[in-house]
Amino acid sequence: MEARDLQEAFRLCEEAENYGHSPIEISAQGAEIVVISDLHLAAGRMADGRFTGTENFFADSALYRFVHTILARLDGRPAILVINGDMVDFLRITELPQTDGEFTYWQDLLQELGIAKTTEQLKNSFSNWKERTFGLKTDDFKSVWKLDKCLRGHPKFFLALAEWMENGNRIIISKGNHDLEWYWRSVRNCLRLALARRLCALLERKDIHLSPTEALAQRISKCLLFVDDAMIIDRTFYIEHGHRYDKYTDVVGRPLLSKSELNIPFGSFFNRYLLNQVELDYPYVDNVRPSQNILPLLIRQRFFTALKLLFYHFPFMLLIIPKRYFRYMFGQVAVLALAILVPLAVGVFYLLASTPKLEHSFPSLPGMNWPGSSLAKSFASMAASYFLARIVAYFQLSEPSSLSADAMKIFARQPVYQLITMGHTHNPDQVVKDGRWFYNTGTWIPIVELDTAQIRADRTYTFLHFRRQADSGELIPTVVERWDDEAERAEALVIIAEK
Repeated sequence: MEARDLQEAFRLCEEAENYGHSPIEISAQGAEIVVISDLHLAAGRMADGRFTGTENFFADSALYRFVHTILARLDGRPAILVINGDMVDFLRITELPQTDGEFTYWQDLLQELGIAKTTEQLKNSFSNWKERTFGLKTDDFKSVWKLDKCLRGHPKFFLALAEWMENGNRIIISKGNHDLEWYWRSVRNCLRLALARRLCALLERKDIHLSPTEALAQRISKCLLFVDDAMIIDRTFYIEHGHRYDKYTDVVGRPLLSKSELNIPFGSFFNRYLLNQVELDYPYVDNVRPSQNILPLLIRQRFFTALKLLFYHFPFMLLIIPKRYFRYMFGQVAVLALAILVPLAVGVFYLLASTPKLEHSFPSLPGMNWPGSSLAKSFASMAASYFLARIVAYFQLSEPSSLSADAMKIFARQPVYQLITMGHTHNPDQVVKDGRWFYNTGTWIPIVELDTAQIRADRTYTFLHFRRQADSGELIPTVVERWDDEAERAEALVIIAEK
């Protein structure tokens, strides 16, 4: 395709959305609204059909069936699908190009998007050992590579999005803390072009023949919208991802760290340099809820992994994080380090000494053989776990379980708003106060629940579907629903009101 025509089509798409302004006011034009969030797609299936430990989204076929069912339910009525943040988890895509063919493919893809790079420039762009170990950084051309890996690893998911748009239905994608890379125009255009090609193939079945450039200009520019931060639909429905209300994931300062790299929050460093490494050996650890149970869980079940996390990955992460985040998160790094290390000292001492691999190295440790030593060691382990959980809570290192209090503040500032929805916490919720509704859309990834007070096995695949009043056309408040993929139907989610 002609490069000039393609760039012009991209320009039309950008003009249609006015990316970068917040909040963006959107007219739904009478369409029904479906909201999902926190899908966290990473690189998808590898060539051998398996997934890496950093993948969290395994619901490609389920979401495909969900989209088809919603389209059938709509029966031709127009609708908007809002994917409210963390659709693509760029932090979890760590695979690098290896072969000459992959570098040539990457070069050709960038060329289509208006970025000129030679294969030698691409090969030399991640000579830094940190990128070879932890994955590519956040430069625009590197983010394009990561998005393309996601596109190729989750073909059925992106086919579902194209089929949603096939008859003119719109998609709105808002930015979350795991997909800050939507900031780059080239990354947004990469998704536009991929969906345009899929849309062209679908339209061929209806004997409608469009080139990808024509599909971009005539269809994608009208059907796909990116939102930088927050949106207001029909002046009454406020939507944002919600990571700004979490100290762990709030971006401090401007979106760019330099001309080529994004300014990512504290939590992104934690994911990139700690959890990714752990999940390669211990999948799903990031899915543990409550999240403050992650480290105590590792101490009990993967003790040496926990030691490596504490004494190698954690100190390394502290060296990498920009100092402004230390001031923002802790005030004094030494306080945090001491708070973690001191409570662990006794527990680590006894647990290490009692590990079968090392037990012979500590034959004369005091207290190892006296009656009740096992009880003492168990107590030390539980004490260390308890203090770690308290430290995490004190420094606000875990994401909030609910954003309802923040939503109520927004309602107080904006009396015209009737509906608010956020995501981010992965905890589906709905709260009504004075006739105004707040919702959390939960997540579509597995949740490993360690708190026996809650059952989370049935709390994923959650969504909202807002219908319209027949007479006035206004949005009707709804309830959080869950897609039951085995039954291939949706049902109201069971949500318990907490005091």
